[in-house]
Amino acid sequence: MKQIRYKQLEQISFADMEVFSVLPAHPIWSRAAELLDFSFADEICAPLYSTRGPKPYAPSLKLKLHIVQRYYNLSDREMEERVIGDLFIKRFLGLPVSFIGFDHSTIGLDRERMGSVLFDACHHHILAQAKQKGLWGENKEVWLVDSFHTDGHVARLSAYRLIKQAVLRVINHLKRANIMLYRQLGLELDLQVLTEKLPVNPTPEDGAALFSKLVVLAYGLLYWFEKETIRSMFWSWNNRERQLVSLERQAILFRILTENTEPGYPDDPDGTYKKRPRKERPADRLLSSFDPDARAAKKRAKTFVGDKIQVVTSATHNIVLLAEPIACNEPDGAQLQKLVNTIRERHQVKPEAVTADSAYGYGCHRQAFTADDITLAAPLKTVNSNPTGLYSNDLFVYDQEAKTVTCPAEIMTSTSVDNRKIEGKQYKFSKSTCKSCPLREQCTESASGRTVFISDYYEEFQTAKAFNETDEAMKLFMLRNKVERKNNEMKNHNGLGTARVHSREKRRSEVKIVSMVVNLKQMVKQEKPLVLGFVRKRLPSSRMPFLQVN
Repeated sequence: MKQIRYKQLEQISFADMEVFSVLPAHPIWSRAAELLDFSFADEICAPLYSTRGPKPYAPSLKLKLHIVQRYYNLSDREMEERVIGDLFIKRFLGLPVSFIGFDHSTIGLDRERMGSVLFDACHHHILAQAKQKGLWGENKEVWLVDSFHTDGHVARLSAYRLIKQAVLRVINHLKRANIMLYRQLGLELDLQVLTEKLPVNPTPEDGAALFSKLVVLAYGLLYWFEKETIRSMFWSWNNRERQLVSLERQAILFRILTENTEPGYPDDPDGTYKKRPRKERPADRLLSSFDPDARAAKKRAKTFVGDKIQVVTSATHNIVLLAEPIACNEPDGAQLQKLVNTIRERHQVKPEAVTADSAYGYGCHRQAFTADDITLAAPLKTVNSNPTGLYSNDLFVYDQEAKTVTCPAEIMTSTSVDNRKIEGKQYKFSKSTCKSCPLREQCTESASGRTVFISDYYEEFQTAKAFNETDEAMKLFMLRNKVERKNNEMKNHNGLGTARVHSREKRRSEVKIVSMVVNLKQMVKQEKPLVLGFVRKRLPSSRMPFLQVN
C-alpha cells in the first residue's frame, strides 16, 4: 500500500514562535507533548484515506483534537470555537496562531470515520507508551474492576407511541433517500392513521381501536415492501448504504411490533390487534427506535436507561487499562474474564490479584482465576440467606464426596435435580420426612418439603469465604475506592454520565477517548511536573512546536 501523504500546515512563522514562547507552560498539554508520541495514529489510520485527491489532515493531529475536546467536555461547535481562540491548544496541536480550519462537521465526521476499533487501538498504543515509561505493567499489580451507569436520554414511550415512532422513521427515511418509493407509498397506503387523534373524552374502546389501526398500518407497511413491484424498485436502489439503513429500520419496526402487540381476536377477519400485557413483553425489548441498543435496568429502586461502562484500572498506578460499554441490563460480572484476558493478551502482563464487588464473584471466574494463579477478591453474595426468615442454607451440611445434604434435624438426603440454568443441583427432602419433622416450622413453609441449592462451584465458594476473612482480603477490598473515584472522574468530569449519541458503537468511541484523557492526566501526575512560568526561549522550527523547558 502506498504511503499516505497528509496535509502540511502552514510553516510556523517567527511571529508564531514569539507568541508561543511567551506563553507559560500548560500543566497538561505541555507535559503531554513531551510524554507521548501521537505519530502512531498516522500509521494505523492510513487505510481510511486514499492516495488520490486532496490530502487529509494528519490523524495524529485529529486524535489530539478529540482528546482536548473530551478533556474540557465540549460539544463539536464549542470545540471549533475553542481551537480558534485558545493558544495553549494551538501550541499543543502544532497549529499557527492564525489557523481557523477545523469546523464542527470535520470533528464529528472524523470521529465517525475512525470508529471504536481504531480509538481502541489508539488507547492501547498510549497504554503501551505508559508501560514503556514504567508507569504501570508490573506482574505483581492488583487490578480493580467496576462499572457505572450512563443516562442514554431515551424517553420511555408507550407501546402506541413507540410503534408510531418506528413507522415514521421508516417513512421519513424513504422521503429523504428515495423519493420515487415514497411517492408510490403515498399512492398505495393510507397514512391518515398517523395524524388521527382520539376524541375529547375517549373511551377505552376508542383507544384500543386507534391502537389496532396503527398496528395494521405498520404491518401493512412491512408487507408493502414485500410486494413484487415494490421489491424490484427497492433492490434497484443505487445507494446501497441508504438501502441498508431502510432495511435496518424495517427490522426494528418488526421487532417492536412482535414485542408489544398480539392479535386481538384470532378469528376476526378484520385483523384487530391489542397491546401485549406488560408482564408478557420480553425483558430485553427495544425501548426506542432511535437508539435500539438502549436498555433499562433497576438498581436500588431507581431505573436506568442506557448503558453500563465496565472499567478495569491498575490499583498501584490508577491507570485505566480497559473500558467497555455493555447493555444496561447485562450482569456486571458476565464479561470479567474477557476484560482481564484482553489486557493480558494486548500487553503481556499478568496481575497478581483482581478486586471487584460481589457482582463479579461468579464461581466460573473464581475457578478460572485459581487455575491461572490469580487471586479474585470479591465478596460473596448472600445467596444462602432465606427471605422468609426460616433456616438458611448455611445450616445444612453438604458432603462433597458422598453428594449428600444433612439438615439441622440430622436427616440426610441424596435426591437432587440438576439445574443447568443456575449451574448447580437442587437437593430435596421428601414430603413425608419434612411433615413429621419437629423443626418444620423453623425450616420451611412448603407443603412439598424443603429444598437446598448446592452450586457446582461449592468448593470455590467455600475457599473464597475463608479467604475473605483474612487480612490480605481486607487490604484488597480497601483498594476498591480507587476505581470508584476513577469512575466518578470519567462519568462526571469527562461527560460519560450522559450519552451524546444513539448507538453503542458510537458510545464505545466516546469511552475510548475518555480512557485516553484520564490516562493522559494520570501520566502527567506521575511524571515530574513542569515548573510553570513564562519562558522566553526560541522554539524549534518544526511542524509541532512544543514549549521547551529545562
